[in-house]
Order: sequence, then structure tokens, then C-alpha cells
Amino acid sequence: MRTKRLQRGTSLLEAMMAMGVLMIGAVGLVGLQTQSTYFMGDSRRTTRAAMFAQDLVNQIELWDYTDPRLDNTQTDNDGDLGDSAEKMSLDQTPLVSGLADHGEADLGAGWVGLPQELLLANGMERYWNVADGGDTNGNGKPDAKRIAVIVRWEVRRAGAADGQPRTWRRMVFMVTKINPADLL
Repeated sequence: MRTKRLQRGTSLLEAMMAMGVLMIGAVGLVGLQTQSTYFMGDSRRTTRAAMFAQDLVNQIELWDYTDPRLDNTQTDNDGDLGDSAEKMSLDQTPLVSGLADHGEADLGAGWVGLPQELLLANGMERYWNVADGGDTNGNGKPDAKRIAVIVRWEVRRAGAADGQPRTWRRMVFMVTKINPADLL
């Protein structure tokens, strides 16, 4: 009389297949970790850019309406104050004149905000554009100044070789400064 033997354990082939499935899962996790690291870095840069932009907005709110740092020196950019055409995202270092009314050099010696060294250490550039608001009450004085604070930073594309065009990301904060002479 023959008895059936029960199969015990696993064969070598089954073990190798299980290891293969585990390896595929591990490779997927490594890819996920790489993407996570990239997005964390991008998030950190975006947060820092917002901090630099908000710092300048806070300082602008303290400046007098007639401060020369709020002069509209480039009227060509008044139609696209916040750079919605993304001209500042092109490969331009330093930024081509005509795209921004003011930059870090215009802040002057009395600057009390975040230091320029901190901005440069994070690979960022900060500009601001100014446009005079309309005269809605017809008294001959502009009602306000519209100001766009633009912070940009370079983004290196994955696999990009040296000499290839750069890509810039930017963040724009808008602020309006009311003309106190218009309130009288």
C-alpha cells in the first residue's frame, strides 16, 4: 500500500520568484524615495522664496509713498507687472534690463530686511516692478502704486548637462500702496 507524502517546504524556484517580487518592490520604493527627496527640496525652495518675497512686501509697506525705490523706472513692464508672460523664467543671468524696475542694488545701505547674502546663499534673486494706479476720482493724482515683488531661483533639470539653457521658477507677491495725497 502506497501512502501519499505531503510536500513540505518550498522549492528553489518558488523562493527565487518570491525574491524577484521583493526586488521589484524595493526598486519601486527607491524611486519613490528619490521623488520624495526632489519634492521636499522644491517645497523648501518655494517656502524660502515666499519668505524673501514677504520680507520685501513688509518693507515696502513701511516706505514712504514718494520713496525713490517705488519709482516706476520701466514703463514697458506696466502691462505685465507680475511677469505672467514668464519672461523672467528665461535663461538670463543677470536679468536683462527692462524686465524689472528695481533689484537688490536699489535697496540701499539702510535696508533692515533679510540680508542679500542670505538670498544669494539660497540661489535666489529678488526684483520688484512698480506701476502707477489710475486716477478714478479725477483729481490729477494717481490713486495708488501697484507693486509686484518677484523672487526667482534656478531649477536644474534632471540630466541637464552644463551649457544647456537654464530654467527659472518664480514666485510673485502683489501689493498696493495707497497715495496719501489722494486721500486729502
